[in-house]
Amino acid sequence: MSWLQAGQATARLLLRATSLQVGASPLSQPLEVPWTRQQLRARLALVGHPQMIFRLGYAHLSGPATSRRPVDDVLEIAVGAAGAVPRAGRRA
Repeated sequence: MSWLQAGQATARLLLRATSLQVGASPLSQPLEVPWTRQQLRARLALVGHPQMIFRLGYAHLSGPATSRRPVDDVLEIAVGAAGAVPRAGRRA
């Protein structure tokens, strides 16, 4: 259950950051070093073991947006007994 709650909290954090036009970059590699993990845990008075660090900041957007494939190319709606169910779409 705690993994589910952690995932939900992460989703809320990332959605809130996006709504504020803040970029988020998840990092876990520094926590693979025991000393770093222990220092973070001690300085923040964490109960459990830190699993992820987020770098947050305002990004400078430059250049044109990248092109995207049409939704119909990657998603098709199959209507069955249970109603509309998204399925993997066709590959171009």
